[in-house]
Amino acid sequence: MKYEQDRNASGEILRLLIQKMAGHPAAFTPLNYAVWYEFATGINPALSEAMNKLLDGGDKLDDDTIEKLYAKYVSECNTDVQRVLREDIQHLLGKLAGFTEETDKHAHQFGNSLQNYGNTLKQNLDPSMLGALIDTMSGDTDKMRGSMQNLQSELAASKQQVEKLHQELQSARGEALTDPLTGILNRRGFETRSKQTFADQTMLDKGLCMLMLDIDHFKNINDTYGHLFGDKVIRVIAETLKSKVRGQDTVARLGGEEFAVLLPETDTTGARVVAEHIRQSIERGKIRRLDTQEQIGGITISIGVAAYTKGVSAVELLDLADKALYVSKKTGRNKTTVHGQK
Repeated sequence: MKYEQDRNASGEILRLLIQKMAGHPAAFTPLNYAVWYEFATGINPALSEAMNKLLDGGDKLDDDTIEKLYAKYVSECNTDVQRVLREDIQHLLGKLAGFTEETDKHAHQFGNSLQNYGNTLKQNLDPSMLGALIDTMSGDTDKMRGSMQNLQSELAASKQQVEKLHQELQSARGEALTDPLTGILNRRGFETRSKQTFADQTMLDKGLCMLMLDIDHFKNINDTYGHLFGDKVIRVIAETLKSKVRGQDTVARLGGEEFAVLLPETDTTGARVVAEHIRQSIERGKIRRLDTQEQIGGITISIGVAAYTKGVSAVELLDLADKALYVSKKTGRNKTTVHGQK
């Protein structure tokens, strides 16, 4: 579940947000409330990072800004994509309705013609009249067959179009679950994958561990070498994470310099080994600056590890890993800490 707060907690948040929202020109819409809610509760780090930049710069959030923040960080599918897909579907339905109506009209006319032919056949017809009737019946039948073939062709084309729209929608949803900087899952994607994992009791019974990772002194990296280099550091770490895990594992950037890794069928011993491989690989590595081509080393990460126990939710397990990460940061950084272990 995305929003974990109970009625009392959400009520307190509401009172707080009304005060904050009142200082900005954006209308009190559901979109505006959703943006401020996720910002205030800290459940959407990417949104928090974007809003902090705006607020720190003294920006006032108007309706246009709120809509853009909602589309990029809150909505599960980009609003522009939704609009285009709706228009395409409406156009498709309109075409189908037109072809169906036309075919239905032809079918009605053909039915009336058949009835007339039947009445005519009850009469005594000479061979020439019978031949003319047969020719007319043949012509009307060809017209009806052509109308049905057109409808079938249109239905086949529409099926392909529907499949194409479905792929576009899936792609849009995939983009909404993916971090654009690194190509790995974002927080929303990680939550979705975690829910799937935690719904599989067989997988939980085989053991499950969570890693939380944070780049040490990341602000200093940005201040010293610039944000472009900082972005490259984040991409390199994402690539390192992907290279050090298995296909069934889940890697995500939760926002800023924080990452998470979900390790099914892994106990704390195995999770620590994976974590140390990641940490040591990053510590030994060097990253080239794009402007000076200088090789920068000494970049390190801190890691927290937590193991699943019966009854623990995905959110709670992530919180335990975060607590272990906090210990790593407070006791020297560039180390791995397992929750519950010294």
